[in-house]
Order: sequence, then C-alpha cells, then structure tokens
Amino acid sequence: MIRLVRRAVFTGILAAVLVPTALASNGEPQKKLTKAGQAQARTASLRRSDFGPGWKATRSPSDNSNPRCSTYNPDNSDLVETGDYDSPDFGLADGSTVSVSTGVFLTEKMAKTAYGRVAAPGLPGCFAEIFRKGTGTPNAVKIAFAGPIGFPKRGDRLNAYRVRGTVAAQQTVSFTIDLVFFNKGRIDVAMLFLGIGKALPGAMERSLAARVAARAA
Repeated sequence: MIRLVRRAVFTGILAAVLVPTALASNGEPQKKLTKAGQAQARTASLRRSDFGPGWKATRSPSDNSNPRCSTYNPDNSDLVETGDYDSPDFGLADGSTVSVSTGVFLTEKMAKTAYGRVAAPGLPGCFAEIFRKGTGTPNAVKIAFAGPIGFPKRGDRLNAYRVRGTVAAQQTVSFTIDLVFFNKGRIDVAMLFLGIGKALPGAMERSLAARVAARAA
C-alpha cells in the first residue's frame, strides 16, 4: 500500500509543477526556443553527479495539463521564452524526489515580470489545492501547512514555500514539499523538493539551490 500512496503523491506533483509555467494555466509564455536559449536552460539545472549514493535519475512523463485556481491564475502569454528545460526526477527508494525547471526569457524584464506573476502569495495555497485534486482521492489528503518559508537568497530574487500534509490509505504517510523559485537575469528557476516521512535536509536543499544559481548565467 505504501507504493500506492507514493504514486498518489507523485500524481499530484506531476499535475502541479512539472514546469514552472504550468502554474500559469493557459497563459503560458510564447515559446520561441533557440539553440542558445535551450543550452542556457539545460546548463542551469541539476545532474546526477550533484547527488550522493542512493539517488537515481528518472524521466517523468510530460504533463500538458493547465492547472487553475480561483485565487491564483497568472497569465504570461505576453512574454517570450527562448529556453525551457525540465530536469529528470532525482529520487530515493522511499519516494523522496528533487526536480528543477528552468526558463530562459527573451529579456531580463520579461523574466522579472514572469517571476513576479508566478511567485505570488496565492501560489502555495493553489499548489496544495492542485496537489489534493491530482491524487485522485482528495479527501485522503490533509494539508497541515501551505505558506512561505525562509531560504537564503539566490540570484536577483527568491521566494520559497512549503506544503506539508498527509496522504491516508491503509496507512497514513506524511509528506513535505518545498518549492523554491528564483530569478537571475533572464533565467527563472523552479525547484521542487519532496520529502516522504519528513522534509529533505535543509542543508541539502540550500546546497542544490546554490549550485543551480551558480550555473545560471
């Protein structure tokens, strides 16, 4: 049954934040991808060598859904992305997972504008709502906390949020999802840290965020 609970957790995540622009609903940025932009987006990401023993990289199926929330529905359709990259899911055997998505915009002003629209106060509540619905058994999901958390600044601006709760099946499994968003120049980054049972170590999250920020240029 623990396997089914993990699957429910992952289903909720895939429906919510496979890419940072997914939370923009139908208002995704226009895609005018270039070779240089794609290279920038891929470079400003994580790779298997960033993780220790026991971590494995797997590719998640693409998700083309456009989540909506009544109180959070940013529209970035007036902006242009030249690069867009989703990392593999880096995971442990217990289901804990780390992933990152990077978007390279045509101008720094566009990146800043997109960031301001996405990293907004309504984001954690919307994520919790989408996560609950995405599991397919929303009544089995209890959200204990959904809100901002402290995190060291990376790049030009950063916002971090936490969603913590439980998924109940034949047994109850707790989860903690940390979402870290930052902007650096023309690059916007969204990082997802899922801890099963307990939150992933803060030192690890900070270290991985620092690596991605250093690669974003």
